[in-house]
Amino acid sequence: TDAKGPPKDEKKCLRTRTIRRNQCMEVGHDLFDEKVTEFIQKVGEDNIQSITPVSYGYIDTIGHLMPDYGVLIIYKG
Repeated sequence: TDAKGPPKDEKKCLRTRTIRRNQCMEVGHDLFDEKVTEFIQKVGEDNIQSITPVSYGYIDTIGHLMPDYGVLIIYKG
């Protein structure tokens, strides 16, 4: 394969990508929507099999459990 990805005749397999909102924060700005949109455009809308919301929690820097959300994307790639 080259830097552009697998050859056209190679069969695409299912892959997953989880995007969590807390990992999309940059200098106090929530870029979750932009990151999800960017990923969908990158893999191509036709290759998206499903997008499922997820909820989870994480411990912040002072020890509090923080609820948050994200999406699990299943796509052909």
